[in-house]
Amino acid sequence: MAHFLALVLVDRSVQDPIARAEQVMENFWAPDFFDEETGERRPNVRCDGFVVGGRYDGVIWGKEQHYDLTPDQYRRRYGLDVVRPEDNLRPVSELVPGVIPYAIVTPDGQWSDCAGKPDQAWSDEVGSLLAEHRHRMVVAIDCHC
Repeated sequence: MAHFLALVLVDRSVQDPIARAEQVMENFWAPDFFDEETGERRPNVRCDGFVVGGRYDGVIWGKEQHYDLTPDQYRRRYGLDVVRPEDNLRPVSELVPGVIPYAIVTPDGQWSDCAGKPDQAWSDEVGSLLAEHRHRMVVAIDCHC
């Protein structure tokens, strides 16, 4: 079981960018990576769960993490929701330098990730995608697989 950061890019004109990012992520989600009937891997499935922010709450703008529990553990222990959706939404131009996600999803629904790519090649691709979409909004998604 692993978690990874995906950045979903959304047009600024979208009224609710967080809801739009969640809608886009539905295309890459299923409770099981394999089709029960055929036993074959579902080609578009990238995660078996996702949440806005999650373990990556606020990292896109440099929010300091004040706890060593996962957001769900924190919520159970203290009864507080530490993840605020607005902490995971920023203009691309305001991303903290050096954020390299596992994946980026563009507004047209194209998934790009680092699988099988050398670190520098992926870092360059991330830089190019973010530069190309610098006028858009970005939503941080904690994906589980």
